[in-house]
Amino acid sequence: MYRRIVVATALALVVAGCAFPQQGSDTPDQIGGTYYVNGSDARGVEYGGRLTISRADNRSDYELQWIITGSIQTGTGTFGRGILDATWQTAEGFAPLSGTARYELQDDGSLIGERFEDGKDVPGYEEAFPVLE
Repeated sequence: MYRRIVVATALALVVAGCAFPQQGSDTPDQIGGTYYVNGSDARGVEYGGRLTISRADNRSDYELQWIITGSIQTGTGTFGRGILDATWQTAEGFAPLSGTARYELQDDGSLIGERFEDGKDVPGYEEAFPVLE
């Protein structure tokens, strides 16, 4: 009888821990990886492609690279409390553009947010879905 109670209690704790993730407990590799991207820029032009997010050398920031329709963009960002804040610019050889972005991490692992282009008042919108390998 005692053994059944201990096993049932342990199982309940494991299930509760899986079912209710701790809010604000950002883990270092929570957003690192490759994503499929869909978005529209500040002018309303739709695009698609890939976004790669990796830890920067200083281990507190992230490096980002978008390979999207008609452009390659790079940036850096910080992640905390479920929010990724980033700055970005086009890579050398492309029309010079830059701006900022703010994404919210969703329960399914996707990132959804707005991208601002310097000099534009209206934000663009972007969704990034993890590539499952």
